[in-house]
Amino acid sequence: HIAVFIAVCLAVGVAPTLADADQPAQTPSIARMARLPVTGLQVVETNEGELLFLSDNGRYALRGRALDLWHGARLVSYEETIRLAGRIDLARLKLDVGDLGAIDVGEGPEVVAFVDPLCPHRVALYAELQALVGTYRFRLVPVPVLGEASQRAVLALACLSGSDPGKARETLLENQTAGLPEPAADCGQGTAQRALIAAQILGVRGTPFLIAPDGRVRQGRPEDLAAWLAGEGEGAP
Repeated sequence: HIAVFIAVCLAVGVAPTLADADQPAQTPSIARMARLPVTGLQVVETNEGELLFLSDNGRYALRGRALDLWHGARLVSYEETIRLAGRIDLARLKLDVGDLGAIDVGEGPEVVAFVDPLCPHRVALYAELQALVGTYRFRLVPVPVLGEASQRAVLALACLSGSDPGKARETLLENQTAGLPEPAADCGQGTAQRALIAAQILGVRGTPFLIAPDGRVRQGRPEDLAAWLAGEGEGAP
């Protein structure tokens, strides 16, 4: 972060017009900055209240109108930019996680969770999840982030979900994916590929990756899942 800060201080005064190109760049004083959920971009608020978007290496500074197309919102303040950056509106994106092979558990407001069947945090997550199945509908989307063994497990689950969703749910929650047979060559591949592409677009870098009913996003398992889903404690609005 220190290196990025130094680079930003050196580069953030990029002249906004060709007419100013021959003038010395005036470096604004940074009040706040945060990394956005896209590769290579940060948001900065200067002490003068200006909103800037910076490349990670501090070379490029973008100023002017900015839109969050996923939310259909114009970004006019640091607070709103950070708030929207921490949310995903799947309904607005018209993304049905059922098309991604989601394995459903419980009833109620939807919680989407991208999970790797071999992730070491899955056991604790599933235990907390079971206590909340009367309050929320958890939609578990298997994605491979831990290599070839995870890829085989995800593909086998996608294949099984197409013919026996109940068995797929039991297999995932009871950590029995190692016993699944190798699926046929064309079974589950389309579903698994869609899930992987969606995960990459949404910025899933590890699992679990959670999306609360109100759109809040959490990378990693919360210390208290129930509190986080209720908007309390860490990550509260």
